[in-house]
Amino acid sequence: METKIKKTIYEWLPEAIVKLDRTITTDYEIIRSVSEYSLSLLQKDNRPKVIDVFKIINMLYQEEHAYTKHCIENEFICNFIENSPALKLKEYLYDMPSPLKEAFIKTLIEL
Repeated sequence: METKIKKTIYEWLPEAIVKLDRTITTDYEIIRSVSEYSLSLLQKDNRPKVIDVFKIINMLYQEEHAYTKHCIENEFICNFIENSPALKLKEYLYDMPSPLKEAFIKTLIEL
């Protein structure tokens, strides 16, 4: 069964998940892969593409489904927080759409 997360990421960010098997990959693995992709883009200073990723993740986050929100908080945001330098996190917050930024800050406080 194709979920909203799978459908959206495969359509809008296929380059973020090229190594994943579409038939057996979970939503959590997909979101984690998108997070890793975002971090790699930031290391290459490709900020415009990261902003696009933030917009797509935010679009999914705003769907209001608890499962989707947990998936994004647990795999995208937590991975981002754990693997980014603290000073850079502040910069990234400016690039995030407001709902994603709120989730990011909430998750950061909970960690």
